[in-house]
Order: sequence, then structure tokens, then C-alpha cells
Amino acid sequence: MDKKTHFDFVTSIGLMILSLVMIVDSYRMGVDVGGALYASPGMLPMVLALLLLLTSAMLLKRSIRNGGARQNLAGFVAWFDIFRKSRMAREMMVGALILALYTFVLAPRLPFWMSTSMFMILLMAILKATSLVKNLMITALVVGSIYGVFQMVFHVPLP
Repeated sequence: MDKKTHFDFVTSIGLMILSLVMIVDSYRMGVDVGGALYASPGMLPMVLALLLLLTSAMLLKRSIRNGGARQNLAGFVAWFDIFRKSRMAREMMVGALILALYTFVLAPRLPFWMSTSMFMILLMAILKATSLVKNLMITALVVGSIYGVFQMVFHVPLP
């Protein structure tokens, strides 16, 4: 079996689920606005989602033809078991967890400068990117620059 077939199999299933969610949401967008579906703001996302569904189905068909559904699933499960035990996977999951913490907990509840500073300091500390002093200096420079340019110069409200 081709090494990439099981990735195609799993990716096509994930993209098909995503496209179905996009189709439903696009339809809801059209219903919420009212009027004809072809004139609603959900029409373009729906067309793109339908195209994604079509191409995902083609990818799924090709992966099943090349290796079979059961063999593709078994290949992916074997790869995933090795992947989840690797150091890279743990680091990636910690990074995703920190990003989720920033996006769903810190940013909605704290001012931009405070939540972004906490996020950057924590992320750079966990990744051991630099010393604590440099970490604080980089964070202050980046957050201060973003705040100064967007809030003060362009008058764009920050989250």
C-alpha cells in the first residue's frame, strides 16, 4: 500500500465533514437573511463547500481503490499510535492547548495587551526560545508595537 493513501483516506473524510458543516451553515445564513437562496450571502460559501465535498469524495474514492477502507484505516491508526508517542506530537499538543487557552479564555476576558503578553511569555518559556529577560523584552516590543500601530495610529479597536 502506498504510504500516503491512509492520509488521503482520513483527510478526505475530515474534509467531507467540514464541507457538510459549511453547506448547512451557508444554508442557515441564507435563511436568516431571507429572500432567494441564490442572492444570499451564503451562496458563495455553499458553492465552495459543494466543490470541496466533490473533490473530497474523489479523493476518498481513489484512496479506497488503492488500498481499501479497512487497510487505510489500519494504516492510519498504526501511524497515529507512533505519532502520539513522539516528542513532537506532545509539543504540538501543548502549543495547541496554549493557543486555545489564549483564544477562548484570555482574549475574551482580558485587555489585548495583557492577554497577548501572557500568551507570548508562556509560549516562549515552554518552547525555551530565549532567556527570561529576552522573552520579556521581545514580548514588550511586539505587544507595544502592535498596540501603538493599530490602536494609536490607525485607531483600530483591538480585542
